[in-house]
Amino acid sequence: MTVAPGGPEETGHQLSRHPQIRFASATTGSANLRVAVAVADLNALYHFTSDTIGALPHVSTVEVTPILSGVKRTGLDRPASL
Repeated sequence: MTVAPGGPEETGHQLSRHPQIRFASATTGSANLRVAVAVADLNALYHFTSDTIGALPHVSTVEVTPILSGVKRTGLDRPASL
C-alpha cells in the first residue's frame, strides 16, 4: 500500500494490532508499506480492505494480491507427505 510520508510507522503499528495481520513492514518505493493478512474468504478480504484499511488516514492506495495456495509458510506444520 502507499502511505503518505510520515505515516508508514503509525499505520504499520495500527494494522499490527489486528489479529488478521500476519506481517507488516515499511518498504521503499511507491508502495511503502507491505502487509500480509489472513482472512476466511474473499468477502472478508473485501471488508477488511474497505472497512479497516479504508479507515486509516494516511493510506492513499492499496493493491491486493490474493494467495490462493501456498507451498511453505512460517509457523505452520507441513504435512508429512511433502
